[in-house]
Amino acid sequence: MLPLYLSIEGLYSYQNKQEIDFSKLTEGGLFGIFGNVGSGKSSILEAISFALYGETERLNKQEKRAYNMMNLKSDNAIIDFRFLNFEGRKFRFIAQWKRKKRFEETTTIERFAYEWKAENWIPLESTDGAAVTNLSYPNFRRTIIIPQGQFKEFLELKGKDRSDMMKEIFFLNQYDLGPKVGMLQADNNKKLENINGALTGFEEVSVEILTSKKEEFELALLNLNLIKDEFEQVEKSYQQLHVARENRKVLAAKQQELQALYAQKAQIQQYEKELAEYESVSQHFKEHINNLHSLTYHKELLLGKIEKLKDAKGQLMIQIDDTDHKLAGIRADYDSLDTFKKEVDDFKLLIHNAELQAKRTELESRIEKGSPIITQTAAREQQLNADLNNEEQQLAKLKDEQVNIAELLAIERWYQINDQYKKQSADIEHKLQTLEMELESHRLKFSEQELSPNNWQQALQHKFTAFDNAKLLWSKKESEVRLKQELSHYISNLKHGDPCPLCGAMEHPQPMHADDVSAELQQLQQEHVQLQQEEDALRTLQQDLANVATRITEKNNQLLNLEADLKAVRSQMEQHDATFVWPVFERENRSAFELQKAAIQEKENLIKNKENTIKSLREQLQLTKDNLVKYERSIDDLKNQRLLIDGSINQNIQQLKVLRTVDHNLNTVQELMQKSTLVQEKIATTQQQFTSWNEANILAKNQLASILGQYTEAHEQYIAMSNQLQQIQGTIKGLLKTFMFDDITQVKSILEKPMDSNGLKKHIQQYHIQVSSIGDRIQELHQLTRDDRYTEQLFEDTIQLYKFKKEEQALQLTLTGALEKELQRLTLELDKKELLLTEFNKLSARKENLRLLDNMFKGNGFVNYVSSIHLARLCEVANLRFHRLTKNQLSLCINDNNEFEVIDYLNNGFKRSVKTLSGGQGFQASLCLALALAESIQSLNKSERNFFFIDEGFGTQDTESINTVFDTLQYLQHENRVVGIISHVEELKERIPRAITVVKDPEKGSFIF
Repeated sequence: MLPLYLSIEGLYSYQNKQEIDFSKLTEGGLFGIFGNVGSGKSSILEAISFALYGETERLNKQEKRAYNMMNLKSDNAIIDFRFLNFEGRKFRFIAQWKRKKRFEETTTIERFAYEWKAENWIPLESTDGAAVTNLSYPNFRRTIIIPQGQFKEFLELKGKDRSDMMKEIFFLNQYDLGPKVGMLQADNNKKLENINGALTGFEEVSVEILTSKKEEFELALLNLNLIKDEFEQVEKSYQQLHVARENRKVLAAKQQELQALYAQKAQIQQYEKELAEYESVSQHFKEHINNLHSLTYHKELLLGKIEKLKDAKGQLMIQIDDTDHKLAGIRADYDSLDTFKKEVDDFKLLIHNAELQAKRTELESRIEKGSPIITQTAAREQQLNADLNNEEQQLAKLKDEQVNIAELLAIERWYQINDQYKKQSADIEHKLQTLEMELESHRLKFSEQELSPNNWQQALQHKFTAFDNAKLLWSKKESEVRLKQELSHYISNLKHGDPCPLCGAMEHPQPMHADDVSAELQQLQQEHVQLQQEEDALRTLQQDLANVATRITEKNNQLLNLEADLKAVRSQMEQHDATFVWPVFERENRSAFELQKAAIQEKENLIKNKENTIKSLREQLQLTKDNLVKYERSIDDLKNQRLLIDGSINQNIQQLKVLRTVDHNLNTVQELMQKSTLVQEKIATTQQQFTSWNEANILAKNQLASILGQYTEAHEQYIAMSNQLQQIQGTIKGLLKTFMFDDITQVKSILEKPMDSNGLKKHIQQYHIQVSSIGDRIQELHQLTRDDRYTEQLFEDTIQLYKFKKEEQALQLTLTGALEKELQRLTLELDKKELLLTEFNKLSARKENLRLLDNMFKGNGFVNYVSSIHLARLCEVANLRFHRLTKNQLSLCINDNNEFEVIDYLNNGFKRSVKTLSGGQGFQASLCLALALAESIQSLNKSERNFFFIDEGFGTQDTESINTVFDTLQYLQHENRVVGIISHVEELKERIPRAITVVKDPEKGSFIF
């Protein structure tokens, strides 16, 4: 991640909006944020973390975070942070909230996230910074922005916590294969159980059983074929006898049907006679009778229509007479419609004149009221001009008395620099005194041991040599006493007649006298303990004096540097004194300058007040002039509007056509509008009535003409129908005479009979067809039954044999089918069993492999192993710098629990906990690890540049260590890395060229310069 821009407003001590352009700070690779304790330096890092993650190290959500984070003099808080992530993509995160009406209440904190695409900020769905930085909030604090008190957290984390951190940063979860192996084991075991369960159903399936079933099926199939042949022969005989029997039954039935048809012959002949008579009458009379009835019916309808047309004609004639009378009554008003319309137009002109007259009266009133205001405004303008001239004269007089501000500022700058030099000189002298005291204290430690700081090592070496000689002497004495002790054991056990264990002699004339050496051995042991204690004390003294000598050397170097600095400061003070060229003031008397400065500032304030007064008068004068012009223009506009109204009134009077102005001068606008409305209503009523009645009259006359035409047409049709009726009646009379009917009644009775001629024809035809077809069939059946040799006994015997053979075939077929199905089932089951056994063997082998994998990945063992590899690599990279910072005295390593330890090369390379490091050493180790971790993250994310902040630790370093750390940080510029330092140490501020300074004002809050 690389920061680009940050703005803070209303957060902690930042009352007003402050902005940081990181793009300029990060160009050099190393930059600083400096300021006094409590100025708001760490708040910058907290703002970045809060914008990205909505989390802060100081406060949690339950601690009224929104209220406590907001500046007490601000009403809103806004954080705007922009940066490039490891992919080079540009993002923007914003956090904002406001204070409500109640001072202690705030709105909910709102956070927004954007990405820069196509020259626009595009909103993101998630405001979680982890999605774009690939780091959770805790790991972000450990690797990118390290707040106060947290710099050593990564160094002192326990093994599990550090492994969890490594998992997230280096994506080690991909190596956590234990759960996946467990899932595979569960799935594999489930499959094995299923196959075991399935195999229990195949216990009776084997190759031997399958072979036996095959032989049994082949035998049953042979028997089935024999039975089929026998059944086919019996079935053929049965079918022949069955056909013969059915033919005899059909012959008897057909003979009965023929006798029944012969019984219906007389009835059929009667039907044929009646049908012939009906068809003859229908053919000659039916059409003429139907035409007679139709003409009679239509003649009656036409007569009724003629009567209705007579009545309609009378009503229309009455309506036409009434409408003509009404039209004659309104004819005069209708002819005067043009005159009425002109009156309406004249009324509109009169109404317009009345409205214009009202406006003219209003304009006269406004002109009368506006004239005094113009007079007053002009007087106000003259007074303001006089006041302005007076104030300008006074200002010119004050400016003539004004002193040179540039010279005053130069003098003040000289005094400020002089104070800084004095402060620097005093600080250096104080440090020199402190160093002298510390050196005296260190030299005193040598004096207490009666040693010289110059040759103490040789003196101690002599003492160590003396100790070595004493230990040799003590060792010799101990050997002699031990020898006596062993010999005393032999003497006490020596008996006469027993061989000597040393020389083998059987006789012992003068045995050695054995003394008790226990007290002597105890004395020697005490002497050894005392020698060891004295040697340990001497070695401890050697280590302490070595440390003191190192400190004396460092202090002497610091003393030389401070003396050189003091000399440089005094030289600068002398040069600065030479630049004091103002004889009016004294170098050492700044109070006189301050009094003069206060008097000048008072006069400057007076000039400024005069300028503000003049500015205010000029603004008032300009406003008065503008108002005067505006008022005069308004009066002129009103007068012009009055002239226009007079012209419009005269023009309207000239346009009157019917009415006269004198007749309506006393009428109001409302009265004129009422009169105009009455005329308009009369016009509308006359037009509507005349049009309606005229259209009704025309419609009635058209209807009358239509009715007269219909009446004439209907009368002509009536005459024609009467002639047609006479002709049809003559034709019917001739037909009655021809077919010898007495009258028309006989003909109608025949036609009215309920006879279905078509159905009756069909019935007679079907009767003759049935008689013919049944006779033919009877002859055919006589031929078929003549030579079939059929008997009832033969048929019964054949039926019994047929049923027996059929049942026998069905049984054998069932038996053979069952054997075939069982054979197929056994074949399939045997194939399934072989497949299951094959799968069972594969799963069993897989079970064993998964068991081995489970043992390998159990308990995050593999992840911890990979994590330890990464940690070891971090140690290697960190030690490249840590060795240099500690002068090859210390080194970092990883123990079996993935925890950091320190190898101490000053103590034979023994390992010890990192918690035993001093504050300065802990800072150095944490810095080296942070740099190594940043390199790993940069390599993992393939980012071109990486960045992190350091917010503590430099106050724990001495001058030489600060120099080493600073050289290390400066070297990062060549590694394309960016490091930000937050500190109050002045030495660092002087050595870091790119930096910002945070200054806290008691009233206005923190400012960034």
